[in-house]
This record gives sequence, C-alpha cells and structure tokens, in this order.
Amino acid sequence: MMKKLLIFCALALVSCAGHKENEIVLNSEEDLAGLRVAVATGSSYEMDLSSREDIQLLRFNTESDLLQALSNDRADVVVIDEVVFNPVIQRENGIKIALLGEKEFPTGFAFRGEDAALAQTMTAIQQRMEADGSMQQLKDFWLTDRFTEVETYTHIPPETTGKPLRVATCAPTAPLSFRIGDDWYGLEIDLLRELAKELHRPIEVTLYETASAMLSVRSGVADVLCGCIFITPERQREFAFSAPYHAYRPAYFVKDHQARRRQVGPIAAFVQSVKKNLITEQRWKYITSGLWMTLKISLLAIILGSVLGIGLYAMSGSRRKWMRGFAHAYNGFMAGIPDLVLLLILFYVVFAKSSLPADLVAVISFGLLFASSFFEVYASSLEAVPRGQTEAGLALGFTRLQTFFHIVFPQALRYGLPLYKGHCVALLKGTAIVGFIAVQDLTRAGDLIRARTFDAFIPLLVVTLLYFLLVWLIGKFITLLTPGKTVLK
Repeated sequence: MMKKLLIFCALALVSCAGHKENEIVLNSEEDLAGLRVAVATGSSYEMDLSSREDIQLLRFNTESDLLQALSNDRADVVVIDEVVFNPVIQRENGIKIALLGEKEFPTGFAFRGEDAALAQTMTAIQQRMEADGSMQQLKDFWLTDRFTEVETYTHIPPETTGKPLRVATCAPTAPLSFRIGDDWYGLEIDLLRELAKELHRPIEVTLYETASAMLSVRSGVADVLCGCIFITPERQREFAFSAPYHAYRPAYFVKDHQARRRQVGPIAAFVQSVKKNLITEQRWKYITSGLWMTLKISLLAIILGSVLGIGLYAMSGSRRKWMRGFAHAYNGFMAGIPDLVLLLILFYVVFAKSSLPADLVAVISFGLLFASSFFEVYASSLEAVPRGQTEAGLALGFTRLQTFFHIVFPQALRYGLPLYKGHCVALLKGTAIVGFIAVQDLTRAGDLIRARTFDAFIPLLVVTLLYFLLVWLIGKFITLLTPGKTVLK
C-alpha cells in the first residue's frame, strides 16, 4: 500500500512539474465561448455580453477587483476600456491585451436633463480646445505612457469662490480620474477644470460606485458625471451629454504567462508592498482619515440611537394608543429594511435637495437603525429585573425615581450591557457601506488605495486589523462599565 502511495505521489509531482498553463488566444469575440469573462457592473460591456449564453459572465464593482480576479485565476478574460490597465500595470501584474475590440465607444460628460446648458458649455469648451490644439496635447500626455514617467502633475489653479461644481466620478484610476492626497488628476479632471474655470466655480470631486454615481446626478446631489461614461441611446434619454471628447475601444485582457517578473524574497516583497500601498504619495493618510470618519459616524450614531431608543421605550409604555402604535410600527419597519436601502433612501431621496453632508446623513441613518436595537436592549434589560425590587425600594421610603436609579437601573445595566456591546459592534462594522454615498470611511480608504496600486493584500490587511482593534476597544470599554456586583434576587 505504501509503495503504491509513493508511486502515485511521484506521478503527481511529475505531472505538476510538466504542466503549463494554457495561453488564451483571442482572434475575435466569438473565441470567448466557454470562458469566464469578468466585467464591471453597470458598464456597457456588461449589457453587451449579458445576452450571451455561451460564456460565464462575472460582475465586479471596481477595476482593482477585476484585476485581482484575473490574477487569481477566478476569471479567464477581463473586458474593460483599453486605457484603464496601462503598460506599467500590465508589466507589474503579468497581464496583456489579447484582443482589442473593433467597436469604438464615444465618451463624454453626463449632466442632468435640467442642466443641458452646462452640457452645451462643456461642448463649446471642447470644441475650442480641439481648435487651438490643447485637447490633443492633453491626450498626448494622459493617453500615452508619458504620464507614468513624471512624479507630480499640474493643473489649472482652482477658483476659491462661488458654488462648487460637484463632480461625481466612478473611475478612480489613472489616467482618467485619480486621487493623490486631497487632489484629483487625470484627463477628465483637466477637462472639467476648464469648465469650472469658464464658470468661475471651484471644482469638488467625489468618488461613487457606478450605480450610485449615476443616481447622484439624477437626484441633483452632483452636477456632472465622469469616469469613462459611454454615450449610449439609453443614457441619452436620462442625461444631457456633452459632445464626445474621445472614443475608447474595449480591451480583452488575459494573463501573460510569458511575462518575466522580477523574483524577490517574501520579506522584500512585503516591504515593497507596504511602501507602495502606504508610503508612496502618503497613502497612509487615506487610512487615518477613514479611521476617523468611521469612529465619528459610529459614535454619533450610537449616541443618537440611544437617545431615540429611550424615547421609543417611553412611547411604547404611553397611555396614548397612537404613541404605542408608532413605537411598535417603527421597530417593525427598522427590523425589516436593509441598512443599505435606508441609507440610499435618506441620501438620494429624503435629503437629496438639502445641503446636509453625506457623513451626517450616514449618522442619521445608522442612528435611526440603532434606536430600534437599543429599544429592544433597554426593554429586555428592565424586564429582567424582578418587579419585587421596585416594590422593596418603595417600601423602604424611596421615591420611584430614586428606586429606579439606585436599585433597578444598576441591575438592568448588568443585564443589558453585553447586549448593548453586541449592537455597538454590529453598527461599527455596518458603517462599511457608507462608501455608497461617497463617504470616505475606513473601508473606502482601502478601496482608494487599491484603485491606485491594484494590490489587495496590504490595504485589506490594514483595514481588517483596524476594524479588529476598534471592536476590541469597544468590548473592553463596555466591559469596564459593566457592574461587578451580584444582582439581587
């Protein structure tokens, strides 16, 4: 038996040693049959390929997720704009263009239908730049390797007065629109700065998910949408587009098995990754600012929800029927609505026309959700204290208020704090969805870094460790508040 096992292991080793990954060759889109094809959610490529039944279509939210799927063999082909994965990224990640599509997609800037005049102004600026040659100069810099050879980028000095031109971008990747520190650069950003200069308005760029970016313009939260937005008949019915500034072709990326990567040891590779993801361009600042935003939203939402929860408990015990009905209906509604849905409704519907900052909308959303959780904790904790404790306090001459704070509440606190801790931790982790309304929290900070470096390990590792640290600190803090005395029976 042992001899057969050794022979089998030897054959397996020989087989693995002689195995070579098959190179994917694409001569046309028909060659995609039978392959796992990854696309960005909401992109034109998703719509074009979704009707094909001979491929396995995989949808991802960001360009970095697409690249990771290809690098980790979760996808065979990635279909994306030809400009997104530039030659530097291709060399660093061992990928290549297997096929460049024939079809060209005109690309422009999308405005609300009510802002057609802005779209016309943008078109006039583009035509002027085409005439004087400055448009071609921008393209020669951003759409070639030239932009990868410089350390810093320049742009038009921003206006300091006036109502900001609110730009929503859904493509945080070079060379279209990308962030370094607190500023944004790229071909589309430079063109929009020309628009802002024409209008004498400062520019304000915010990163959204693709679907959220389009919704932000439709709802009036943003004035203009960029991020390689293809001009299609369906989108023209919803938005007012400027004239196309360029036409991009689809690129079909595959792994380049012939690429020779510079071999380094695991420690050196780790150090290089840390430097690239945290040190270069001071990207660690994304993490610190995101950590502060997560803490701020979580703490304010916990305070707001706790106050509202006490109010709900008081209403549930009211003599007025409508107040009791409201409290129970509120708890039932909050228990049934997903966190993300409530957040989107508040941001894009309820507060869409207001000037309320997105982080404050997140505080209100999570505060409303936490109120329902706190109500349950508060009610169950008080009900866990035997009624005889209140009767004993009154018999000893205490007032009802004194009985509550000196006898009932300390016991209820011991019952309720462990449950309260669990809900606080759940809220903290739940705030990871605030990136959908363009709040740069801790999770979003990791996404911003990944969008620049296309490296998932270090950003996700740092974010994971920081969330773990925050959860641990919350647990320790609430444990310190928990009374250690024995509950009276």
